[in-house]
Amino acid sequence: MSYQTPTLLLFIFCLFTQCTSTQPSASILGNWKMYKIIQDGKDVTSEHDPFQERTFTVNEDGTFQSDGRPFGKNTGKYQFNAEQMTLFLDSDSGPEDDSNWKVRLEGDTMRWQGVGTAWAEAFVIVQLKQ
Repeated sequence: MSYQTPTLLLFIFCLFTQCTSTQPSASILGNWKMYKIIQDGKDVTSEHDPFQERTFTVNEDGTFQSDGRPFGKNTGKYQFNAEQMTLFLDSDSGPEDDSNWKVRLEGDTMRWQGVGTAWAEAFVIVQLKQ
């Protein structure tokens, strides 16, 4: 077996896994419905989504929009790091509304864990793909 055979096998393996895997950045795109909000281990969904109508849309052009009572519409830009599975939301409302999240995708469920501050880390948001 020559030294080229392992190299060729490694190349084929890398090519195959790239071609068959879904890109996480593409997976976060689209319309999401807020399902659950956890703060400090407690379900606070009824406070943050009392009308069960809050949505979050992730667009291909790097923008997002959230909407629904009681907080209303919010827009901005996002940065998603597919390797680290982190999401930064840069809100048009100003820096006090910006946020950082660790993202976990499981089928049609997207789970965000706040990162960066103790306040942020207390929050988990679960959203379902629409």
